[in-house]
Amino acid sequence: MLSAAVVLTAACGGPSGERTQTAAPAALETSTKASTVQTVSGPVAGYIDDGVYIYKGIPYAKAARFMPAEDPDSWTEVRASRAYGPTCPQDKRMGWYDDNQAFAMHWDDGFPDEDCLRVNVWTSGIRDNGKRPVMVWLHGGGFRAGSGQEQIGYDGTNLARDHGVVVVSLNHRLNVLGFLDLSAYGAKYAHSGNLGMMDIVKALEWVRDNIAQFGGDPSNVTIFGQSGGGGKVSTLMAMPSAKGLFNKAIVQSGSITQLMEPKYSRRVGAKTVEALNLNPSRISEIEKVPYDDLLAAYNGAIAAVREEAQKDGVFPENILSAILYGQVPVVDGEIIPAQPATLEALALSKDIPVIIGTTYHEFTRDREDPIFKPLALQQAADRTAAGCAPVYLYQFTWESPVLDGAFGSTHCMEIPFVFDNVVLHRTLTGGGPEAAELGHRISRLWTNFAKTGTPEAEDMPTWEPYPKKMILNIEATIQ
Repeated sequence: MLSAAVVLTAACGGPSGERTQTAAPAALETSTKASTVQTVSGPVAGYIDDGVYIYKGIPYAKAARFMPAEDPDSWTEVRASRAYGPTCPQDKRMGWYDDNQAFAMHWDDGFPDEDCLRVNVWTSGIRDNGKRPVMVWLHGGGFRAGSGQEQIGYDGTNLARDHGVVVVSLNHRLNVLGFLDLSAYGAKYAHSGNLGMMDIVKALEWVRDNIAQFGGDPSNVTIFGQSGGGGKVSTLMAMPSAKGLFNKAIVQSGSITQLMEPKYSRRVGAKTVEALNLNPSRISEIEKVPYDDLLAAYNGAIAAVREEAQKDGVFPENILSAILYGQVPVVDGEIIPAQPATLEALALSKDIPVIIGTTYHEFTRDREDPIFKPLALQQAADRTAAGCAPVYLYQFTWESPVLDGAFGSTHCMEIPFVFDNVVLHRTLTGGGPEAAELGHRISRLWTNFAKTGTPEAEDMPTWEPYPKKMILNIEATIQ
């Protein structure tokens, strides 16, 4: 079970195929004039697909290795933004070598580059004072892998066209580039253990400053994410620098209550430095180490420190902490002042309504999920006990017929339904009218939550807050 969890937690993905339509698609409009939007850094041009304006690979920041992100260099000429930008360098996926996973997930990993801080936008109108709700998607893959383009299920076209929201996805620094704690080596590296999360805050600031030009409402922003993306949502709710940058949150199979403590994150940093034959007087040389060597040293350090932590008895009784250990942000007292489950952290997001939930099987095909469900329940209970805004709990129980039902209601299965991409990602869902209709309903729940803070949709029961739970299936029920 652990090996399967590591494979899928390394990021869920989907096929890079075309959107299936029953009628001939509208002509693709690629006019620069028709799609140009002025951002604070410079003008960008996208393309228009069936009434949806699409922009990809827009720089939201720049960053030197192990340094906090800064505003990107400005430009004056129109910047073509029609193709996804670089993804953060990362390990190979073990799932690439599993034919069934490769078929169903069909990852699109793009091309890696450390200059990877990019956003993608889908909207049904630009420069129109549209004030559409904004939904910012945070990808899965723990804090070590994945990207904003890794699966076709992340495509925001249907949500933008049919549900009246602006969708934003993004890439940020991961693994050793985003979470190596070098703070013991001087003030220059004080925040290196949390750079990946600081990147996301920088992207949310970009949304605040630019999204109105894309027809969005910067005062109505929902962050949502699955697996590691859910963990990022959980972490953002505990970050003072993120307060005020979003109004609602959705955690899909990614509730996280425990981050790294400096005692151990600094050990990972020290062992990484030692493995690279560096010392404090030569620490700046780490900025030039080839990425593959850097990642190998980091992975080895994590394995060693994980063993030390196990001997110290620091792990809670859940498998997720063991999987992610060493590859999560650090509670440094400043960027993240306290663990996400503490009253201090919960107070930061007290007014944020939240949807929290899991799939039924996640990584265990023959029984209910023991990995994410307890953490989802704990997160919901903690927020409710602290007097926070309403928490809406769900469990997605629909099972895919693909490959004779081998996947069941697996980790990532709800993503095409949330994005109304059931037909588009039919290698995972199988497509079909019944599943597609369920996708229409679930995506309406999500987008109506983004609009009003209440998840409601036609042909769905009234979703009461925790401790009630919505069972998401063809016949949805409340328990």
